[in-house]
Amino acid sequence: MAEQTETPKKTRAEPAKGRSSDAKSRAARQSQTARNRFLILLFLFVPLLFASGYLLMQLAVMQGRQDELAGENAGLSETIAAQTATIESMQTQIAEPAEPAPMDMTPLREMEQRLRQETGALQRQLGEVSAAQSNLQVQPELGWKIREAEYLLNLANLKLQLENDVDGAIVLFESADRALAEAQRDGVLYIRQTIAEEIAQLRALEPLDREGVYFRLESLTGAIAQLDMLQSLRESIAAGRDSEPEPVADGGFIAAGLEFLGDVFVWRRWDERPEYELVAGQEEFVRESIRLQIEQAQLALLMRDEAMFRASLQAGLEQLLSYAGTGGGSAAGLVEEFNELLLINIAPQLPVLNQSLNQVGEFLAGDPQ
Repeated sequence: MAEQTETPKKTRAEPAKGRSSDAKSRAARQSQTARNRFLILLFLFVPLLFASGYLLMQLAVMQGRQDELAGENAGLSETIAAQTATIESMQTQIAEPAEPAPMDMTPLREMEQRLRQETGALQRQLGEVSAAQSNLQVQPELGWKIREAEYLLNLANLKLQLENDVDGAIVLFESADRALAEAQRDGVLYIRQTIAEEIAQLRALEPLDREGVYFRLESLTGAIAQLDMLQSLRESIAAGRDSEPEPVADGGFIAAGLEFLGDVFVWRRWDERPEYELVAGQEEFVRESIRLQIEQAQLALLMRDEAMFRASLQAGLEQLLSYAGTGGGSAAGLVEEFNELLLINIAPQLPVLNQSLNQVGEFLAGDPQ
């Protein structure tokens, strides 16, 4: 029974301790909450304090700026008032009639009278000159046309001698003749006749087809590149054998001996021709050398160098004959083309046509104008 009495006592004591501990923890939580609220309010109050201070400072600055603007406005108002007063005074002065200054008009009247006299004299002189000019039959001065003709004739001779340009020289001679005709001078008729004779001499010259000769050389270069020199050499040798004359029997001892040998032996030609071979690479070298000689002839044609043109073609022809044969091989046509080109004169001697130029010089020397 005693044990049962102690147990309820312990049970009642334990709930009392729990209630006291809960009260302590609740008080602690409340104090912590109060501190947190205080800190939050403090954090919110500090920025608000700074913002209020900044706004007060900006308000003071704006107030000072407003005071300055008010002062400037007052100054501008005073300036405008002063300018308005100045304008009004100027308008008053302008509205008042100006007093005329005394002036002596005698010198001006004298000057006006002299100007009228001089103007009248000038008008009379102008009328006299106009009348004299209408009565005169003035012939236009075209003497410079003769100078132009002299220049054109000189240019024509230079083009003829330095450039061998016959067509250009003819055009210049014709232009010089037109210039003399426009000069309207009777004394230049014999000069025009001389110019006509010189133009006839130029037109009688046989024109050289320089472009055609150049293209023939170009075609010859292509034919050389396709030529089989070894085959042409064989054909040339075979043609030489076929063209050898048959020995004529003279009926002597030698003929009798040959006839006897002919009865004993059978004479016949080889069934196959012997091989004629060039050194390896020599055919291409010869072909290239001939091509260079032809190109040098083309250059000489453009430079109008007759000596170099002939020397180049002659050297190419000699190389062709040496390595492709001189008989009737496939190179015979090329040899004939070389010979025809050698007969062309690429720089013909042109006449010196300076008689008309000398006559114009003599006419200008004796002309007083």
